[in-house]
Amino acid sequence: MLGVAVRSVSNWIDAGKLKAGRTPGGHRRVESHELVAFLDRQKLPIPPELTHKPPRVLVVDDEPSFAKWVVDEIHDLYPQCEVLVAHDGFAAGEIVATSKPDVVILDLKMPKMDGFEVCRRIKARTESQSTVVIAVTAYPSDEAEKRILQCGAQAYFPKPVDRDAMMSELAAVLS
Repeated sequence: MLGVAVRSVSNWIDAGKLKAGRTPGGHRRVESHELVAFLDRQKLPIPPELTHKPPRVLVVDDEPSFAKWVVDEIHDLYPQCEVLVAHDGFAAGEIVATSKPDVVILDLKMPKMDGFEVCRRIKARTESQSTVVIAVTAYPSDEAEKRILQCGAQAYFPKPVDRDAMMSELAAVLS
């Protein structure tokens, strides 16, 4: 894929230039976003298969009907988009860590971990700091809006959500 020797990649990893993990069997694994960042820093060409990934959105809401509605709306506007769903804050954290979504549409009041804490954790991790968080809540208040924006959310929408406004926000992020 890169047109370089395996040993060169191993040397980059050993020198700390390229971040990698190890499998239980001892093999090295480099995540695609780490490789792209490394290639960009080194001014090396980025293979086309690493540059054209569909956008990934995580919908987090403990109300299955609302989550389904959001998924359907996203797929109607962005059929190429990969949409993941979590129904509690803890599951959301796991998905953010493993799937690295570009956008998280996040309910504020959920079991196990509320949306404020999920947003704080997303923004605290180096790997997910650039993830855009769009907050939604059935319990709107000026205090909740101020608090979630301070946690790092880009936008806040009370339920029932204004579909056009939320999709416009999503479009601005995905374009």
